[in-house]
Amino acid sequence: MRKALLLAVALLWPQIALAQIRYVRGVRVTVAPPAVRIEAQPPAPSPRYRWIAGFWAWRGGRQLWLTGHWALPPAPGYVWEPARWERQGDGWMFYEGYWRIVDQPDPNVVYQPPPPPVQTVVVQAQPPPAIEEVRPAVPFEGAIWIPGYWDWNGVRYVWVAGRWSPQPREYRWENHGWERRRDGRWEHRPGHWEHREERGEHHGHDDDRGERHGHDD
Repeated sequence: MRKALLLAVALLWPQIALAQIRYVRGVRVTVAPPAVRIEAQPPAPSPRYRWIAGFWAWRGGRQLWLTGHWALPPAPGYVWEPARWERQGDGWMFYEGYWRIVDQPDPNVVYQPPPPPVQTVVVQAQPPPAIEEVRPAVPFEGAIWIPGYWDWNGVRYVWVAGRWSPQPREYRWENHGWERRRDGRWEHRPGHWEHREERGEHHGHDDDRGERHGHDD
């Protein structure tokens, strides 16, 4: 019995360790969050959806209630880490909710982003400022950091935490981001691996886009 328990703990330890990592830095607030609102949880559209409970967020220097909703993970192997408030001294720390990976990165498996949507994602609302992330320890030699990004899930922007990945030879990572179009709307620029020789050939081809919003190395 004890051996079985130890084996179970050993198998689950990578997931437990990841769950204890805070991928985002907290924001210090002097005003306590209001009481959490009671929400009715509607039936899930399908078993693939995950419930994101409503919470008080800190947006633009004020408290803003974000209604709960069902959402698809950005890719297989992601779980939702709920937003939370923690009392610290005479103030409060707000930690944004986000999607994070379940398993430790495999040094033999290169991260593959979700396939681009059939239709380009264009949103009227401007994405929030990028979140300052807390990078976990480098898991293996040669790992590179894939920065987190704001994803539009059809209801609102949600943060997808960054992760480590081996880097394929002769390729560099082009970060996720958002570009403001000339019509005032925002277009999602999916992250992808780009061959070093092709760098520069795929930029500036769309005159509709101008201002960029996101991570750029």
